[in-house]
Amino acid sequence: MSSLTILEVVLENFMSYEYARVPLSRGLNLICGPNGAGKSSILIAISVATGQSYTERSRKLADLIRRGKDTARVTLVLDNRAENGKRPVPYINNDIISVSRYLKKDGTYWFEINGRQVSKFDVNRLFKGVGMNPDNMLIIMHQNMIEEFAITSPEEKLRMVEEAVGFSQYRRAIYESEERLNRILGEEEATSQLLASAEQTLAYWKELNDKYYEKKSLLERKAYLERELIWAQILKNERAVAQIEEKMRLKSSQLEAIEKGIHTKGEEARALWGEYLLLKEKFRTLLLGVKNGEAVLKELGLVDERLDEVVKKYVEVRIDEAVMRYRKEELERELKELRSSLEEAKAALMESEKFKDKAGERIETTRTLLEISDEIKFVNAHLLSLGDVPEDSPSMYQAYLKTYNELKQKAEVVGENRRKTIEELEERKRVWRGVMEKLIEEINPTYRSVLGRVGGTGAIRLLNMDDPDKAGVEITVGFRGTPPVLLDAYSQSGGERAVATMAFLLALQDHLKSPVRAVDEFDVHMDPHNRESMMRMLFSFMNDSSDVQFIVITPSQLTAVGEFANIIFVQNVHGRSEVAKAAAARA
Repeated sequence: MSSLTILEVVLENFMSYEYARVPLSRGLNLICGPNGAGKSSILIAISVATGQSYTERSRKLADLIRRGKDTARVTLVLDNRAENGKRPVPYINNDIISVSRYLKKDGTYWFEINGRQVSKFDVNRLFKGVGMNPDNMLIIMHQNMIEEFAITSPEEKLRMVEEAVGFSQYRRAIYESEERLNRILGEEEATSQLLASAEQTLAYWKELNDKYYEKKSLLERKAYLERELIWAQILKNERAVAQIEEKMRLKSSQLEAIEKGIHTKGEEARALWGEYLLLKEKFRTLLLGVKNGEAVLKELGLVDERLDEVVKKYVEVRIDEAVMRYRKEELERELKELRSSLEEAKAALMESEKFKDKAGERIETTRTLLEISDEIKFVNAHLLSLGDVPEDSPSMYQAYLKTYNELKQKAEVVGENRRKTIEELEERKRVWRGVMEKLIEEINPTYRSVLGRVGGTGAIRLLNMDDPDKAGVEITVGFRGTPPVLLDAYSQSGGERAVATMAFLLALQDHLKSPVRAVDEFDVHMDPHNRESMMRMLFSFMNDSSDVQFIVITPSQLTAVGEFANIIFVQNVHGRSEVAKAAAARA
């Protein structure tokens, strides 16, 4: 792709110009003329047309309008012809591009590209797209900017170099990573705060959730205990009924046995009584016949003995019968009491069975009513200590648990993003340091070589490269055998600062991206020897860089131009600057 070239600068009512056309070419363009002729106005016009809104000579654009005029115009005619099928400005399909800026006395202005009004953004886009930033003094160094460059901070110098050589994207990439890291850190902090808040809220709802399920468990336990209490009462009543019935069965069996015994004793008593009567009659009969002999007496003794036995036996039987009858009465009384108790027990059982439906499935408990009642009291006391628990506690807990887990997962993702971004940032810093160190390594020999030709020494070095905001470039220079010191506004003379700055510019030339470069009166403070040496080195560089357009403004007489420059003479005629003569000489 070819480089963008300014073919012509047209000035109309601009500063000291009424109307002039300044032809330029690729390579070296020398604009010469006495002081006050209007040489610097050409460079100012280029800067204004490319979008610079402030110059070192005028704080207001309106001050650049020629005295007595209301409107000024500067136009750059650009060569946009394609080489190898590619144009310098690819989105404008014209071989010639005309960029104009109109200035009004009321402070307003506007831009035109090829006769169509455009915004300043469009103009900046055009020139910055080819690497030309008029506000970068390494691209366009206006009058007195050599002094300004000397006092520019190392940090700002480094930024100028980065932009001029096309390395700004490395710094932008670092800042993008830092900005992304700051956003991530902010997001991480916000997420951390949300996570802490969610953790507190989750702890609150977890406590309520635990209480809810504890209360639910206690209520379930209480409901079971109340059922158990009912069944314990039923079981107790059932056991009471069964026990009474068992006693009645035993008493009835005993009564039946006694009644049989009474009947048996009665029969036995009657039999003994009958026997007694018979024996008594026999005894009387035998007693009447005692006189009949000893045999009768013996039998009478036997009968009498038997009578005694029967009487004794009869008495025993009657006593047994009487005892049995007493026992029978006792059993009947006991059975009567048991029947009464049974009725009461059955009534109590029936009363307790009314709660069967409420009690649910039968519970075969072995605990007493007192044990169950004591546990119910304990459960009630525990429930009372829990207090009121919202019914939505489980759902709220689950909702906050989900939120907490999501925030926790997000925190992990943000933490991973932070780690990756830090790695990315460190890698981008490493790449940035690498390209800058390589650049300084490449330009240092040229810088030393240029200084060496005028009896100087020095070096270019980077500092604070661990921090892009504090990183800078320092230029050191020394002359006549003195050790190199930092380039500043105090340590060198004006000519020495000019030599060092030009040496730095020349060292950078092979790396600059802008197709157009300009410097105004760099040689004002140089002695003739240094001025001629610098001019020769500039001519040598331009002879090796045919695609670059370099504009040099000088009030000095040219003694070593040779055939490498397009020479433009400017003079002031009756208060009006004119391009008096233009000559192109190239081998």
